[in-house]
Amino acid sequence: MSKYKEVYNDIKEKITNGTFKAGEFLKSESDLAHKYSYSKDTIRKALSMLELDGYIQKIKGKNSMVLENGRFKNSLSNLRTSKELNKIENIDIATNLVELSVVSGIKEIMDIFEVSEEVSFYKVSRIRILEGEALEYETTYFDRRLVPFLDKKIAESSTYDYLEKKLHLKISHSRREIKFRYATEDEKKYMDLKDFNAVIVVESHTYLSNGTLFQYGINSYRPDKFVFSTVAKR
Repeated sequence: MSKYKEVYNDIKEKITNGTFKAGEFLKSESDLAHKYSYSKDTIRKALSMLELDGYIQKIKGKNSMVLENGRFKNSLSNLRTSKELNKIENIDIATNLVELSVVSGIKEIMDIFEVSEEVSFYKVSRIRILEGEALEYETTYFDRRLVPFLDKKIAESSTYDYLEKKLHLKISHSRREIKFRYATEDEKKYMDLKDFNAVIVVESHTYLSNGTLFQYGINSYRPDKFVFSTVAKR
């Protein structure tokens, strides 16, 4: 394990188990470097990862502050699969497949991909179950010219593992938009929304390294259970 990941994991563990509480400040970079016997560059990299993942907030002129850890954190700055989140965040995320079908001629999807009605797509709808509740509903469209085959086994596991390791697709980046709207009938049907009639929606356009759009996704979340974090720099 690299040095900065060792520091990252140790501080993250102390935040998640309550040793470091929300609102508290971490020690200075110099003090942390002395504590872990690593360079300040290593400490700085670990702190940057913690900030990207929503555990701390760097404050100019002060030390880093611990953020509230009561909700599931979803970093908009990273592309991660549920399998990776299970490993990194140490939370149990189960995936249930709702629909796997081939569709074509849907005007909205054709417009997004800028294709004709002859082009078909895999439509994959899944629910994510966290701590026993269906808190996320996902519908994704894959361009079948780039993803010619998907089956139930792949769709229920890590789709990105298959795309990268079997199809050798080089996934580069995703453009995301966050919206807040009333829940659809499918979202009401498949999600444990309790008394909520609205959801947080993240629309994603995901591209290959050559700039080709290959995936469009709509992820809906119950609003009381998620925090979305990103970092803005000047």
